Amino acid sequence: MKLRDICLIQSGGTPSRSKKEYWKDGDIPWVKISDFSGKFLKTTEEQITEQGLDCSSAKLFAKGTILYTIFATLGEVYILDIEAATNQAIAGISIIDDAVDRNYLYYFLASLKEQVNSIGRGVAQNNINLSILRDIEIPLPNRSTQEQFAYNLGRIDEIIALCKQQLKEADKLVKSRFIEMFGDPMHNEKGWPFAVLTDVCSSIFGGGTPSKSHLEYFTGDIPWVSPKDMKASIVSDSMDHITHEAIEHSTTNLVPANSVLMVIRSGILKHTLPVAINSVPVTINQDIKAFVPNEKITSSFMMHFFKAIETDVLAVVRSVTADNIDFKAFQQRKIILPPLELQQQFTVFVQATDKSKLTIQKSLNELEILKKSLMQQYFG
Repeated sequence: MKLRDICLIQSGGTPSRSKKEYWKDGDIPWVKISDFSGKFLKTTEEQITEQGLDCSSAKLFAKGTILYTIFATLGEVYILDIEAATNQAIAGISIIDDAVDRNYLYYFLASLKEQVNSIGRGVAQNNINLSILRDIEIPLPNRSTQEQFAYNLGRIDEIIALCKQQLKEADKLVKSRFIEMFGDPMHNEKGWPFAVLTDVCSSIFGGGTPSKSHLEYFTGDIPWVSPKDMKASIVSDSMDHITHEAIEHSTTNLVPANSVLMVIRSGILKHTLPVAINSVPVTINQDIKAFVPNEKITSSFMMHFFKAIETDVLAVVRSVTADNIDFKAFQQRKIILPPLELQQQFTVFVQATDKSKLTIQKSLNELEILKKSLMQQYFG
């Protein structure tokens, strides 16, 4: 059946920002894409007033409504756990047929992400309209089968969430050990000597992008790391790979293993500071810098020092309009320099934790593959 036959599908809207009475002291949750987190949406950053709701194209969606992103970020699916309005980039999907299980529909829509993004890239702006969404066809087995499919996928999601939480806890443990051994580097209560970053690096590399007009440059086996590849603390591969010829004809460089990579330019810097160690030689794009530690410091200590000063670094980024770090100033920043033996003890602890994280990540990857396989089996 088509979605239009089993659901009421409506888009949201945004009350005029120039009308304070539409926003001030509002108590109606108003959803935007940045509010999305987890399967169920429970809170929103902003609220609107009754007047704002009445005088705009925003609509109040009931608890249990499925939210689906249709503009810019396509194909994200969440379920409202509260009564809320949404902006125009989000469609509200309300089931009107009792033969349809909400969780089954949720997972079906989630399975369409790649397909919907392919459609969205075919238009001037990355979006799909409500007509396209309403015409999507959904396979509808009997209700009990739907519930069984949704239950199976839900159990996998629960285990995936557990694995992700274990990874977060491992990161917290390392952060706690860093503070325990070295103190807060912003205050240096343990009185360690300082050094300038350039004094503890044998070299600092910038990056670049090989010419996209030479497709052969992207047929090699050398990882070419961009910010999207910096999701873990250890980088061993990337989405793109380039050739040695590409390195020779671009501003990128081959970065030796066990360097510290840091994103210096990206919108993500408004929220987090991605840093990582490359376990194999890699190349990097222009949004990343690579620090090659010398004999005074370990890679692990340097990386976790960067993590420890993240709040301070990002505060500076947020104070300017551009989403980038003033790298000329940053490389003159002072870094605490505890005894190398103590740094090496910390490195051993981090390596043991990383080994555990690798096992968890392997399980997580296998679960993601299983989930994708089941979705293909259930939904085609």
